Amino acid sequence: MARLLSTGLLGFALAIPAAYATENRAYFSWNKAPRPPSCESASVQAAVAGTLARARTDYAGGRTITAIDGVREVAFQENQISPLARRFCRGTASLSDGSTHSVHYKLTEHGGFVGLSWAVEACLAPLDKWRVYGSYCSTTRPR
Repeated sequence: MARLLSTGLLGFALAIPAAYATENRAYFSWNKAPRPPSCESASVQAAVAGTLARARTDYAGGRTITAIDGVREVAFQENQISPLARRFCRGTASLSDGSTHSVHYKLTEHGGFVGLSWAVEACLAPLDKWRVYGSYCSTTRPR
């Protein structure tokens, strides 16, 4: 029974397309690779846009992120206060109303559901009127 199950799992793993496996796979960094994805990754940018899309409508006035340009990594921290790796990023978000704003976001290793994936916290400073992410998005910036 165990042999049949392991053979079935191996067959399923081999059937996964290579592109899906590299971009959207659940990752584990116990072997020191890979850490949180790069700031420019399509999955990261989709997660940043999704953060604003899931927010209350009056938080951003119903606006959504249509694109993020000029993305760059600001800092990468690991083995400091927390052993989890953190990648801090910044870019310029184009919103659905045509305006542009700076967006700051933090990727945290093992911050996703049950610690199996990375998590993202994103903040658009001028739209964070309730200071959910601290003054001027301080929780999404390196210290």
